[in-house]
Amino acid sequence: MSDRSISRRRMLHLVGAGGVGLVTASCVNTSDSTGGGAGQPARPKSSTAFDIPAATTKLPSGNVRLRWMDSGDMKARFFEKFFPAYQKKHPNISVKYDGTNWNQITQVVTLGVRNGTVPDVFQLPGQITMGMAVSNGWIGAYDDIIPDFDKVKARYPGYSFAPGVTDFGGKTYAMPLTGNGRINNLLLFNRDLVKDVGADLANEVITWSKLREVCKTVTKQGSGKYYGIIFGLAQPGGLAGPVSTLCEMAGVHGGADGIDWRTGKYNVTNPIVVEAIELMLAIRKDGSAHPDSVNLDAPGARSRMPLGQAGMMFQGPWNIVAWREDNPDFHLGLNIPPQKNPEDIWPLAFGPGGSNSWVYSSKTKLGPVIGDIMSYLSSATGQVRWADYDGAADPPSFPDAIKKAKLDDLQQKAMDLGAKHTVIRPEPAVRNPDVSKVYEVQVPAQPSFSDTLVGLYTGRIGGSVEKAMKQMEDRLEKSLEDAIKKAASRGAKVSRDDWVFEDWNPRAPYTKLYQD
Repeated sequence: MSDRSISRRRMLHLVGAGGVGLVTASCVNTSDSTGGGAGQPARPKSSTAFDIPAATTKLPSGNVRLRWMDSGDMKARFFEKFFPAYQKKHPNISVKYDGTNWNQITQVVTLGVRNGTVPDVFQLPGQITMGMAVSNGWIGAYDDIIPDFDKVKARYPGYSFAPGVTDFGGKTYAMPLTGNGRINNLLLFNRDLVKDVGADLANEVITWSKLREVCKTVTKQGSGKYYGIIFGLAQPGGLAGPVSTLCEMAGVHGGADGIDWRTGKYNVTNPIVVEAIELMLAIRKDGSAHPDSVNLDAPGARSRMPLGQAGMMFQGPWNIVAWREDNPDFHLGLNIPPQKNPEDIWPLAFGPGGSNSWVYSSKTKLGPVIGDIMSYLSSATGQVRWADYDGAADPPSFPDAIKKAKLDDLQQKAMDLGAKHTVIRPEPAVRNPDVSKVYEVQVPAQPSFSDTLVGLYTGRIGGSVEKAMKQMEDRLEKSLEDAIKKAASRGAKVSRDDWVFEDWNPRAPYTKLYQD
C-alpha cells in the first residue's frame, strides 16, 4: 500500500472520531423541520419549473441508477423536486437521493471509499479532507466529466475555486454550488417563549452575559417543560460552531480553532476562546440547556424548537422556510449572535470553495450523468432555480441568482446579516499552490476541537478549559507541522511562513488573491 493511502485502522479511527454520540443520537428525518410561523408573511411564490436543456455529452442508453448523498436540510427540498424533473427528461436514469445527517455521511463515506460502496455523488465529512480524498484516489476531477469545463468554471465568482480547497494538481475535484456569505450560527428563538426576558431579542444585540441571563430566565419560566437553549452535540460542530462564531465576532480572527492569518498561529488558547467555552459550560451548569442536547444531532435539536422545548438555539437560516411550512403556528425570530462587545463587532471570515461542495466517486460509471447535472446546476437558470427553493438557507454561488431570489422578511434579514458580517479571508494554497500538497497528506488532529468541547461539556474531559485548549493547540500544531515536513520531503516548496498574511485586515475582504 502506498504511504499516501489511509490504512484500514486509520479509517476506522476516523469513523469513530466522527461518530461521537452516534449510539445515543436521535434517529430523525434529515430534512429541516424548522420554520417561520403564524404572523409572518408567506414565502413569495416564483416559478420553480425546471427547464432542463438537452445534454451536450452522450448519456447512457440503458437503465441506470445514480446514488447521491448530502446533508439534506433545505438542499433536500430542492433535489426532491429537481431529480424527478431530471428523470422525466431522461426516463432511463433514476436517482436515489439520500439527504441525511453528518453522522450518517461520516459512516457511509469513510467506509464506502474503502469498500467500493460510496455513493456516486456525495459530500465529504470533516474527518476526510479534500486533499486526503484526492491523494488516495477516492474522488474524480470534474474537468474529466463536464463538457467545456473551463467555461462552466468561469461562470462562478473568482473565489469559488482555489488550489488546495477545490483544486489539486491543476484539476477541480469539488463543485461549490452554494456561496459562503451567510451566518451559520444565528441566534434563533421562539418568540412566544422570550417575550418577558428583559431583552428584545429581535432588535437588540445582546451580550454574552445577557445570553446566560436570558437562558436562566426562560428555563425558570419553563418549570421543566422548556429550557433556555438547546444544542445538537451528537453531531460534529454542535458546540464548536457556536463557540467559534462568538469568538470570531469578538475579535478572534480566523475562528476559535482556526489560524490567525496575520501571525500564522492557532487561536485555541486565546483567552476569549476560553471565556466563550466557559460561558457554554456555565449555561449547562445553570441547568439552562435542554438536557437531551448531548444525545441530539442538529436535525434532532432543531425539531424540538417548534415543539416549544427551548427558547433559543444557534443554527443557520436553512431553518426558516422548513419551520414555517411544517409548523405554521411556530413564531420564529432571529438576530445576530450574542456579542462580547456589541460596540465592536468583527466580521466572520470565510474561505474559498463555497458553503456546500459536492464530489464524485472515482469508481462511478455515471460520469456523463453527473457532468450533465452539474452543468445545469452551474448555469444561470439552474442557480436561479436553486435560489427559488433554498433562498437564504443555502444561497447560490452566483450573485445575480441571489438578487433574483424572492425572499420573505426573515430570510431577507438573514441574508442582510450575512452580507454585512462576512468577508473572504486569505488562503495559503492560492498564494503558494504547493500548500495543496500539505493538505493532501495532512491528518486532522484527533480528538478534534468539536470532540474536545463535547468532552468538556459532558465531563468526560476533566481539568481546566485552559489545559484542554493547550493540549488541543499541541495536536493542531503537530498535525500541520507533520504535514509540512512530509510534503517538503516530497519536493513541495512550503514552510510555516506560507500561513502568514501580515497585510490581512480582518475587517475587510481579502480579495487580492481572488481577482477574476
